[in-house]
Amino acid sequence: MPRLVQFGALTLAHFLDSPVWASSHSFDYDEPWYAETDEETFRPWDGPLPVSPNDGMYLVRANFVLADGTPLEGFVTPPTAYVGGERVLGEIQPQIFLPSGEPIAFWLGMFAQPALACEQLYASLGKNADAVFPISFAVSRDLARDMTPVEIRGFYLVPDGRTVRVVR
Repeated sequence: MPRLVQFGALTLAHFLDSPVWASSHSFDYDEPWYAETDEETFRPWDGPLPVSPNDGMYLVRANFVLADGTPLEGFVTPPTAYVGGERVLGEIQPQIFLPSGEPIAFWLGMFAQPALACEQLYASLGKNADAVFPISFAVSRDLARDMTPVEIRGFYLVPDGRTVRVVR
């Protein structure tokens, strides 16, 4: 059985060890241990690279750069289809690892507390909004296909399910 890790337990060390993680529910339905997994279970990808999001769900290591030039590591989910504008962030789900090792997500969806997310991010980094945003990121072409470059301008909410709102 491969090393199985729940989404919430993934750390930077996991991505340094294996830069691509695959969703067990996308790929492992014929494995005897499949019943022990759920939608949040991932394993190191041992197949060919670069991965294509059309094959299943992956988490891929990404390099992030804050507005002030500070580099950080994190991960994204390659999108299965191009979604125009900032809505693509809802597909990509970018997350960075804070100096504490804790991941922080920028797509907060409908039910979020952006003020809390901002406070946690700025306190952890010891920086203000202008030093942090916009954040750029890149995924190696050797790891994933069809990654659209997108700038992260803040924390993204969709309070009414349609309109994207950015908070920093």
